[in-house]
Amino acid sequence: MSTAAAAARLGAGARTSINRLAALTGIRNLAVMAASGAVAALALPPFGLLPAIFAFAPLMLSVERRQSWGGAFATGWAFAFGHHVAGLYWISNALLVDGDRFAWAVPFAAAGLPAGLALYGGLAALLYFRLQPRGWLRAPAFAGAWSLAEILRGTVATGFPWNLPASAWTFSDALMQPLALFGAYGYGFFVLLFAFSPLMLLRRGSGRTERWVGAGCLLLPVVFAGYGVWRLDSASEPDASAPTVRVVQGNVPQRDKWKPDMLRGHLAKYAMLTRLGRADAMPAGIAELPPPRLVVWPETAVPYALNREPELAAYLGSLLRVPGGLLMTGAPLREPVGGDANKSRNFNAVVSLDPAGAMAARHDKFHLVPFGEYVPFSEWLPLGPVVRTGSGFTAGTGPGSFAYPGLPRIGALICYEVIFPGAVTASGGPRPELLVNVTNDAWFGASSGPYQHLAAARMRAVEEGIPVIRAANTGISAVIDAYGRIRVSLPLEETGTIDSSLPAALPSKTPYARVRNSTAILLGFLPLLAVFLRRSV
Repeated sequence: MSTAAAAARLGAGARTSINRLAALTGIRNLAVMAASGAVAALALPPFGLLPAIFAFAPLMLSVERRQSWGGAFATGWAFAFGHHVAGLYWISNALLVDGDRFAWAVPFAAAGLPAGLALYGGLAALLYFRLQPRGWLRAPAFAGAWSLAEILRGTVATGFPWNLPASAWTFSDALMQPLALFGAYGYGFFVLLFAFSPLMLLRRGSGRTERWVGAGCLLLPVVFAGYGVWRLDSASEPDASAPTVRVVQGNVPQRDKWKPDMLRGHLAKYAMLTRLGRADAMPAGIAELPPPRLVVWPETAVPYALNREPELAAYLGSLLRVPGGLLMTGAPLREPVGGDANKSRNFNAVVSLDPAGAMAARHDKFHLVPFGEYVPFSEWLPLGPVVRTGSGFTAGTGPGSFAYPGLPRIGALICYEVIFPGAVTASGGPRPELLVNVTNDAWFGASSGPYQHLAAARMRAVEEGIPVIRAANTGISAVIDAYGRIRVSLPLEETGTIDSSLPAALPSKTPYARVRNSTAILLGFLPLLAVFLRRSV
């Protein structure tokens, strides 16, 4: 059998299989769509299986075969539900850390959260079904509808833009570079076009134009990787004279983190690692770096309210080995309400201390985790947050940055604040030259969650053209340059430090940083508008 004949036979078999899946109805259709969504999640970190993204193709064909709006919505919802169940399974781990209090809520995290997030997938499918596009516009229209739904998912009700389609291409440094042009939402549009390319090529009755468009979409990773290689080749070399940063990973298990009799030991562990470092664990040449001017500890590494502990703050400042150094650490802060010492507000903060222990800067987490750090509608819901802070944390005012002598201008981000495209720097004011992301992924164990979180931090670095220093309690800690490349890192569940010269920010804003998500919105709307105008003619 010739190669052409074998390819034709393979294509016919794939076409038949896809059509059979799309022709299913009722519960069988929903089950197959949920399974397809779960398969598509294998394209996400840490797996990065490129062909798994093709599992989106049966979704589009199945939506086209529905007979009602409700059927189309349910089909999109089922696919998104399976996708989020598989991609977000690790969230349940956080509830099992304090299982006596929250084990009852595991089904709500494992299935309830995906069910809610899947509503956006249902809306995308419903919009596509309502427009009924034809010909080569079908794939761009579905990609546009899904991309707009993802923007809504990342915005409505505080938003949760975790595992966006663009995350599927973070396995390659080169493939990440178009994020500087389009951002995660906009780049996801092209990832979906690639996902639908087999359907455009194999669909029975595809016209010549649709097949040519499908062939072009199939080559998108090659085109974007070529752009990425060119962009990385033009990157400047690291500056050996840049200040040194030390990232400390204490690797404190979440079950032990807040035990009263262990708090001093945890703090002593961080102090010891800060003073001594681990030159033996560093890559070749790292031991020759100057002493660190910037030291970064993870989220709530200090378990005491530093604004009420001046002696502790002075001790922490004394750990710095360089005059004019800076220690950035996560810590809970407590402030009285209205001058009443018996009433207080709690903040999840990053505190920056100088060698004297004075607070040089402070960042209060502004994007709090619902039910984790605060309880929405707490006046009606008889629940407490997962964190043990009584009523939970109070939100800060938003992203910002600060200047400190001898260091680049720094913006701080706490935990999942780094997952929001276009929301990691302030829209006005000076542009930061360094982003410091402190987090505590110990809640999620050795699961996919920390890898997905790291991928999000890398994406923000490329989008903004700003390096990211990531300090995670149990990992993955990393120094990430302005191109999203990991310069040095510490793996999950390892105790230690990493030292690195600070990567430089790009000299000017990236195209994405200038317009933020406007390009993504335009990419989403244009094919939908083209379908509408085509039907109106």
